[in-house]
Amino acid sequence: MRVGLPRRRIAFTLIELLVVIAIIAILIGLLLPAVQKVREAAARMSCTNNLKQMSLATISCADTNNGNIPPSIGLYPSSRPASGNADGGTLLFILPYIEQDNLYKSTSSTKDDRNDFLQCYSLWTNLADKKVKAYICPSDYTQTSENWARSSYGVNGQIFRQGYGNWGGQYKSFPRSLSDGTSNTVMYTEKLARCNTGVYQDNFWPDWGPIIASEEVGSVTGPHSFSAQVKPRMSTGGMAECTGSIASTPHENMLVAMSDGSVRSVRGSINNGTWWAALTPAGNEVLGNDW
Repeated sequence: MRVGLPRRRIAFTLIELLVVIAIIAILIGLLLPAVQKVREAAARMSCTNNLKQMSLATISCADTNNGNIPPSIGLYPSSRPASGNADGGTLLFILPYIEQDNLYKSTSSTKDDRNDFLQCYSLWTNLADKKVKAYICPSDYTQTSENWARSSYGVNGQIFRQGYGNWGGQYKSFPRSLSDGTSNTVMYTEKLARCNTGVYQDNFWPDWGPIIASEEVGSVTGPHSFSAQVKPRMSTGGMAECTGSIASTPHENMLVAMSDGSVRSVRGSINNGTWWAALTPAGNEVLGNDW
């Protein structure tokens, strides 16, 4: 009988193994940037949809209330105390128009002194620990699990004014107050949830936190005011190195919702004068070529 020879064991040498590992590392290195770009594109799309939803909700809110644009802070739909009012910021008033009617109704209270203790929907009731998905940008690196009711978006203080009638507050009218054109006027911008300086650096959305570009809170305004903060670095305590009264974005370009419901991407290098012209609703300015 023919006796078979024992089979020789097949194995990788150390050099072959190192070559394979190196090839895998190179492939991963080539793949990661593509994955990051896809993730960022998805985050920008989500952020764009949020801004569009907010702007369309605001238009619907104004249409429902005789064209009165909800204030950045105040009583609404009546600037004077009245039963059924809401007391808070813009993002509270538009909750019913972004499919958050149950959350809105859960804030009903008779303990709000600014509404003379009449029944109203109060920012101080049941909102401090509530996150609303439409108010959060997935790319906002200052959003944490502890932030709770913090938004990633800013409210243009040139459109959304203080609305407490006893303090002289008045509503803007849609679209009559926007004589520069709804497609030429910014309604919402991006604004990181936590900045480390400035007025309203904590973007607490039920209150006045999202406000930007408003002289009513002491912000510097006008064509020489600072335009936008692009990808500011992180500071301590989960905050970014940015000013709370100025628009800020985690993206390479600023996403803004216009007053006609459209969303635009604005370069971070935009001229301050052009940016201011886009914020003012009735300044008769001409937007620059960098818009």
